[in-house]
Amino acid sequence: MSVKGVLFIDANQYLDLYRIVSGKKLLAALQEQRVYILVTAQVVDEVHRQKVKVTASFLADSLKKLELNSIAVPDHLLSTVDDRVVRIREQLQKIREKVEETKEEFKKLTHDLLEQVSQSKDEVSKVLAGVFSQAVAPSEDELQRARARKERGNPPGKKSDPLGDQLSWEQILSRCQDKPRLWIITKDSDYGTKHDGEMFLNAALYQELARLYLSEPRVFCFDNITDGLKHFAGTTGAKAENLPTPEETEQIKKEQESLPPLDWLTNYDDSALIAIQSAYRMRDSTLLRAALANQEEVFLPSAAKEADKDGT
Repeated sequence: MSVKGVLFIDANQYLDLYRIVSGKKLLAALQEQRVYILVTAQVVDEVHRQKVKVTASFLADSLKKLELNSIAVPDHLLSTVDDRVVRIREQLQKIREKVEETKEEFKKLTHDLLEQVSQSKDEVSKVLAGVFSQAVAPSEDELQRARARKERGNPPGKKSDPLGDQLSWEQILSRCQDKPRLWIITKDSDYGTKHDGEMFLNAALYQELARLYLSEPRVFCFDNITDGLKHFAGTTGAKAENLPTPEETEQIKKEQESLPPLDWLTNYDDSALIAIQSAYRMRDSTLLRAALANQEEVFLPSAAKEADKDGT
């Protein structure tokens, strides 16, 4: 069906899917609405640039939660013949050992997951590939307008940042010319301000839309994908059979609200890439040990590539 409206989802909303446990419940809903979503090339590039670091940080935080808090046993208050203290300490030691085993297994899982995200073979990336397949590249005119916007310091985007949000906004304006309604799903304060649970569009952006439409714009802002898609489908009549349940929606929103802002990514270290390299080293070491044990010659993956080049 033809829908008279533009639906735009900011890059950070897609990146949140890599760092919330309930994110998988949104994938089917996004896939269902993919034909209506305006995806800009800039959004796709931003997601690909940042998704490994986002995932690495999420997994690192999850690993920290596996720590066993120290429990003080008040043995100075108990009788010297009371053996419960000894039993409790023995039980705690067993728990600590189990926690350490679990942490080691989780680290190995982390390496595998980061490798999958790096290669876009994880479940989130597979679904987003379908959504991103219709990404729209900017025209030369949109690119020039975005540069002028950045030089003037007009929202969205910050003057000190690379050209990005400005470009997406110019593409949004181009698509809005024949579609009188706009949905924006973002938590970025450059687009709008959240107050008392509602998002309000930046006044400068609102005025641009008013000049474009020559009338009062119909703009709907949301800070989460679930509410945004639900409102879009309910208003336009678009088919939406895969939205999360009310209970799932509350869980997703609760998780998203607890997330730290993504601004830290500019100063984040390269632990994600280091973890991936560590995974390869671990795999190579396993192959080497197996070869030595069997006293057979074996090529490691890196060595095999060199051998192919030499024709050996």
